[in-house]
Amino acid sequence: PFVLDVRSEKEWNAGHLKDSHNIPLTHLRERMNEVPSGRPVVIHCEGGYRSAIGASLLAAEGRSNVTDLVGGIKAWG
Repeated sequence: PFVLDVRSEKEWNAGHLKDSHNIPLTHLRERMNEVPSGRPVVIHCEGGYRSAIGASLLAAEGRSNVTDLVGGIKAWG
């Protein structure tokens, strides 16, 4: 899947999941074209709030293959 991290660039630089892609939530609408439509997307943030908003934005664009990582990066591993 395409792993989308919607945390700030500063948060992403402090540590992120391998092979994830950083598009901060505040820029997701304008950078939506960077999220591939032909593959599943797993979206996450720190704790789950921003990724839920991001998943809603993607759904509003017609994306149906989006999964929100419940609990965010804190819940990973």
